[in-house]
Amino acid sequence: MVMCSQLLKKVPMFQNREETFINDVLLKLHYEVFQEGDVIVRQNVPGDRMFFIDHGEALMETESYERELCDGDFFGETCVLTKGKHLATVKALTDCQCFSLSWDDFQEALRGFPDIKKDLENIILVSSDGEVV
Repeated sequence: MVMCSQLLKKVPMFQNREETFINDVLLKLHYEVFQEGDVIVRQNVPGDRMFFIDHGEALMETESYERELCDGDFFGETCVLTKGKHLATVKALTDCQCFSLSWDDFQEALRGFPDIKKDLENIILVSSDGEVV
């Protein structure tokens, strides 16, 4: 649980938040394993969760850039906030052990913390077509 807490605290939207909120979110994380070569998420496909890489390497790709992800990195945060489309394709380069947080579970956690929910809503601006701006 402590290791997962460190994964969460690397994400800007979880930084400087109440420990009780972080602990509530931690209880909602799901453990997932992806094998080398698996596509974890596809660009422009609707998503409903974000991922935290506990162990392994993955490649994040768009038409204009590539970035390798490894232990401690995260992706899909826009989907857990907006239930929008993935902004990149992420493929496992090695076997990847991840934790995921679904949109539904995140919304459930936020119900107990209306101030945090309001703060996140003020930070994220969403256009009419569901894209984060």
